[in-house]
Amino acid sequence: MYFDIEKGDVRMIRALKLIGDYKQEISDENLLTQIVSNPNSNGKYNTVLIIVFKEEDGEIVFYDIEVEEFIEEKLEKYAYKYGSSRGGDLTPTCKITDLSKTFNKKFQYSIRDACENLEGENKNEKIILKIYDILQDEDNKEEIYNKLRKVNYDNNAILTIALKKEDELKYVGDFEEFTQSLMEKYEEKFYYKSSYCKAEQESIGEDNLCYVCSEKLDKTYGYVGTFAFYTLDKKGFTPGGFKRGEAWRNYPVCPECAKILDLGKDYLEKELSATFCGLNYFIVPKVIFNTHGEDREELFEMLKELEEHKKFSLQEDARKTLTAAQDDIFYVMSEFDNYVNFNLMFYEEQNSAFRILLYVEDVLPSYLQRIFAIKEDIEREGLFKELKGKDGIFDLDFKFNLISDFFYVNQRNRPDFTKQFLEIINNILTRRKISYQVLIDRFVAHMQEKFRNNKSIWFDNLKALMILKFLKKLDLLTATGEEELGVSSTIEEYREQIEEFLEQHSDILDSNVKRMVFLEGVLAQELINIQKRDRDGVAPFRPRLNGLKLNEKIVRRLYPEIINELEDYDKNLHKQLEKMIADYILESDFNQISNNELSFYFVTGMNQVHKFKFNNNEEGD
Repeated sequence: MYFDIEKGDVRMIRALKLIGDYKQEISDENLLTQIVSNPNSNGKYNTVLIIVFKEEDGEIVFYDIEVEEFIEEKLEKYAYKYGSSRGGDLTPTCKITDLSKTFNKKFQYSIRDACENLEGENKNEKIILKIYDILQDEDNKEEIYNKLRKVNYDNNAILTIALKKEDELKYVGDFEEFTQSLMEKYEEKFYYKSSYCKAEQESIGEDNLCYVCSEKLDKTYGYVGTFAFYTLDKKGFTPGGFKRGEAWRNYPVCPECAKILDLGKDYLEKELSATFCGLNYFIVPKVIFNTHGEDREELFEMLKELEEHKKFSLQEDARKTLTAAQDDIFYVMSEFDNYVNFNLMFYEEQNSAFRILLYVEDVLPSYLQRIFAIKEDIEREGLFKELKGKDGIFDLDFKFNLISDFFYVNQRNRPDFTKQFLEIINNILTRRKISYQVLIDRFVAHMQEKFRNNKSIWFDNLKALMILKFLKKLDLLTATGEEELGVSSTIEEYREQIEEFLEQHSDILDSNVKRMVFLEGVLAQELINIQKRDRDGVAPFRPRLNGLKLNEKIVRRLYPEIINELEDYDKNLHKQLEKMIADYILESDFNQISNNELSFYFVTGMNQVHKFKFNNNEEGD
């Protein structure tokens, strides 16, 4: 009787099996290539020091130290696999940090462990045992170590052994005795847990059905945790009490399927995974979840095409991304035709457990194309171009990360909005409406906190505007209080400039009350700027803004206060703007707008003050 795996988990297991089949079928690599690790994954181990042995007159002897540049194509030859910090690695290939410690301890442990079960039954075993004997002789060890010390190399290096045969080297990975041991240790993880009590360390079933391939086989394993969809460390996940050694009864997987699932996971993580805002996600063509035996060729062609698209797209302009991550693959998905739908799976791994956070189905390439088109339209708007930052002039690009700047994702010492952030991403990708008021509330709360701490909110306000414009163009915002616009008055040249700005951004400033409070914000910031210039950076009017927690009463109060302050400074050159605000007040319906919206559009006006010229703009001038 199998335990109850959730729907998404079952799909993931099937997907991994199919992807693993694909990887095994199309690759020239064998399973060993998937098992070994890259000792130079961080780019700091570019030199390989090889202790070379050779056969002379039927005897194995130490020959020399050879040095070669690390070559990734030789990963299978090096056959490196990390073991433990206290013991050796799983083969006699080690990363050198401190030469003395590595050679005299870690390397010696590795060759000793590799020889542990060898009895000299064949020629290779005899060669390996002889190499071990040479490395145990103190004179030989000293000679080899002194030669290693004389080698000059940058940073760190890799230490390994090889047997010279004529003009070729036989590396660690060329000895089945080393690789077989590696394979056995690799397979051990599917049925053995050293951290469990002795009675539960091993979980092997006999004559059982494999959960993955449904075949009845002599042997199945119980600790196959390609992705840990369930945990054996807590009670409740195993029937008949808490006997973890009988985990094979719950989720039995045969040795072959266990390895195939691992291949699938490796491919998924390398080719179909990405991260942004600290969240991991996979993209999987939906055809994988619907594939049966006869559709395998179509699936394999799809994965091959996806690989090619990804390689090409990663060379494209970095602006063609929806996230700040270098491995963004949304644009890759958008390049397909609609015969391919994509599913996205956001997940987290905590305490060795795999948990699906969000499962998005049926993302169409054509819809992603529309998203990218709208993204590019918004980025061309003057509001977001040629901005002045600490490092010079820059343009603001739309990315999903902008949303997480307000809906915090796993940020220390801040409230966590991961769930709400994922809901917004889900709604964007599945074309569902997003609450305009929820967005405004978060934007304002974020900016009010920064305002209280005397931090700049200019850039945050721009990000919020870009998000609203993006969602508005996608028609994903719930009602925003849009109404028929109009203010009766004669349009002078200065007023015409203001009206032109308002019309350019009528997608956001879509009601009289929003325009009114926006312009009042412009006027308020102009007053604050004047005060700062005249009072050595001090702005007495700033506290009158009530920490940006505005309502109708405060907005109406601020209007005459700003005008009076400007008169007191004898710098009231804003008559037409004041008249426009007064006209909009008369036309505004405050019942159609929330207090947070008043705060948001007031802040937006404050941060756009630089768009307006304040010379003498009195009536008739």
